[in-house]
Amino acid sequence: MKKFVVTGGSGFIGSNLVKFLLKKNYFVINIDKLSYSANPYNLKKIEKNRNYKFFKTDINNQSQVYTILNRFKPDGIFNLAAETHVDRSIDDP
Repeated sequence: MKKFVVTGGSGFIGSNLVKFLLKKNYFVINIDKLSYSANPYNLKKIEKNRNYKFFKTDINNQSQVYTILNRFKPDGIFNLAAETHVDRSIDDP
């Protein structure tokens, strides 16, 4: 089974990608720090799916991200983690 990491997987676009990948029978690892723009409710229906893992982690935390990547050894990474407002991404990248 192919495995994919989705960063920012609790946001609007990321959560739809997570659902799409799960429907294709892939294993999905969602890494999201759950900032103000994330909505965990987007993924409420899949949180118990055995092909889904969620990690509340900031992608700036290299050691945690490396640990996750080494544990699951994904086939690909979709990097959708981002601040949704330009001023926020400039003030606190």
